[in-house]
Amino acid sequence: MTTEPTWSGSAGPTAVSPAGRVAPGTARVEAFSDGVLAVAITLLVLDLKVPHVEHGSVWPPLLDQWPGYAAYVTSFLSIGIMWMNHHSLFVMIARADRKLLFVNLLLLLLIVTVPFSTSLVAEYLTHPGFNGKIAMAIYSGQSFLMGLGFAALWGYPLTHPRLLADGVDVAAARRAFPRFASGSAVYGALVAVSFLNPAVALALHVSVAVYYAFERLPVGQRAGGHLG
Repeated sequence: MTTEPTWSGSAGPTAVSPAGRVAPGTARVEAFSDGVLAVAITLLVLDLKVPHVEHGSVWPPLLDQWPGYAAYVTSFLSIGIMWMNHHSLFVMIARADRKLLFVNLLLLLLIVTVPFSTSLVAEYLTHPGFNGKIAMAIYSGQSFLMGLGFAALWGYPLTHPRLLADGVDVAAARRAFPRFASGSAVYGALVAVSFLNPAVALALHVSVAVYYAFERLPVGQRAGGHLG
């Protein structure tokens, strides 16, 4: 009687998983995720419009489009840094089961809607009345959900250590988890800020992106372990 192998990373079969199910490697997960992120970040540029001016200078209409530029830069930074952190996670996640694939898919579902919420902010940020606040609140709410998605993507393998690379210090990773997941709470607060001052809320989104530009996964490694 033969047993099914567990696949680790892009290497060959290793051992059977404790659950007796095949745990696919992460190479295809990473490639698919990279493709989705690349499409999402590219679509952002479609909101940068060329103004049509028949008489006078083109500068005033270009400057009037500053909400679009601000939304573009904020979302480009956010998606770019999400890609960096996604890569960092999968340095430490060596195997993936079906539940992890589903969590990753839900995260990607949220990320591909970033161009939509960016368009909403670009169009309504400076509008008088309530529309600008609603647009920014939707953007912040979406970021909150993406933060939860990232927390779930890292939290799940921390509760299923068989999915982690051999060199990961699980205890250290669990201690660092609150720092990694703290963005969700900040984004939740930004939903409220969006109703007070949408422009300030957008600027604070840039601050959160800068926070996550630095490594938030100082997990170390076990004695004798290694991270490839």
